[in-house]
Amino acid sequence: MNDDIILRVENLGKCFKIYDNPWHRAREWLSVRQRSYHQPYWSIKDISFEVHRGDFIGIIGENGAGKSTLLKVITGVLQPTEGKYELNGKVLSLLELGTDFNPELSGRANAIYSSELLGFPEGYVQERLEQIAQFSELGEFFDRPIKLYSSGMKIRLAFSLFAFLESDILILDEVLAVGDIFFKQKCYKLLEELIAKKTTIILVTHELGAVQQYCQEVLLLHQGKKIYQGPPKEGIWQFHQLKHGFIQNKYMDIETDISSQKSSLLSSDTSDDFSWPSDEVFIPVDFPDANYAQLTRYAICNSKGEPTLNFLQGEESYIYCEFQIKQNIAVPIVGLIITNKYNVIIHSKISFQHKVNVPSRVNQGDRLRFCRNITLSVEPNDYVFNISFGNMHSDHYASLDLVSKDEFISHLQVCDIYDKLGAFKVLPRYSCDEYSHFGICNLLGNCQMSVTSS
Repeated sequence: MNDDIILRVENLGKCFKIYDNPWHRAREWLSVRQRSYHQPYWSIKDISFEVHRGDFIGIIGENGAGKSTLLKVITGVLQPTEGKYELNGKVLSLLELGTDFNPELSGRANAIYSSELLGFPEGYVQERLEQIAQFSELGEFFDRPIKLYSSGMKIRLAFSLFAFLESDILILDEVLAVGDIFFKQKCYKLLEELIAKKTTIILVTHELGAVQQYCQEVLLLHQGKKIYQGPPKEGIWQFHQLKHGFIQNKYMDIETDISSQKSSLLSSDTSDDFSWPSDEVFIPVDFPDANYAQLTRYAICNSKGEPTLNFLQGEESYIYCEFQIKQNIAVPIVGLIITNKYNVIIHSKISFQHKVNVPSRVNQGDRLRFCRNITLSVEPNDYVFNISFGNMHSDHYASLDLVSKDEFISHLQVCDIYDKLGAFKVLPRYSCDEYSHFGICNLLGNCQMSVTSS
């Protein structure tokens, strides 16, 4: 194998035997005629790719796509049913480190024990124990038995351990999902240091913002097969297509034609002050239960009109939605709701509160475009946005400034909710300016300071 290629996977497949009950397994073992009592389940099938030295590869896909199975085969935890793989260098995997921990030993003892099992010389990890303890932020638990650890604490210990072990290739499976935002920042800083050292990294994660930020290439798995390999931007776009039921790429024989769907999204003339991005940035979606308006596509962009999932504190984001109206309605009202990972509503606002000009009537078959820009003056974190579509009689809408909030709500008919439409990440600013702040959100205002002599 070429020295520049650190991992080569060729037609890899792993099949599991699924039995209806344990007795069928025993009957199959004892069968003289080798009768089969199981159903084959291919967790991964026909997967091929190469990883070059210094690459940072992301593997994404929905739950059950085969991501963890692929890693377990590559790291030798599972034997492949078919195909082969070749590794050229020393491999460290969080799967390895996590399963090696002895629950009766302390975190300190497990760090020493695990490093020796991985072939590192005696005394190698002892010189780095204080760095490992400090990085893990486990405090006094570092010297307590692992059986007292939570699952997150175990992963933090494992991540901290291999952070100070030298290897040719690191395989990380959802390790960045634990810890607070500050611990995650340390992990991402470490990743940047490893990238600078040309360490080869394979990252399996559901945090698509991290994939877009760090990975040079992404593999998208679906039902055990590789359906995309290439730049992260396109891979993330296809992942969203999968989520909403659209699949089309050169690796799968699927009849769904995304290009024809795009061409069917009719364009309409807009006023000069209504900005609308190009078709390439949109993600098609399908909400079959929509009653009044079918949300057909959306996009989230920065101020330059570029699609992105990562924003800095205080940066302006733009969310675009296009609806296919399914029945005649009066005044359309669209709302944006942003929640954090704890499902706390961080922001909620409807089109009326922006005092926008709206049509007095929308007919069946019309297409309605909605654009909302928002300054993300919130804490660094992951966020989910949802869209709501409502309807109101034109007479009521015209007099809303004169009624109370309760009366306003009584006139509003909420027609459709597009829950968990998309997600994005807000990254911290490391300089003190008008956008930096602590707490959930940034409140407008100013401050002054003076000194008076006594």
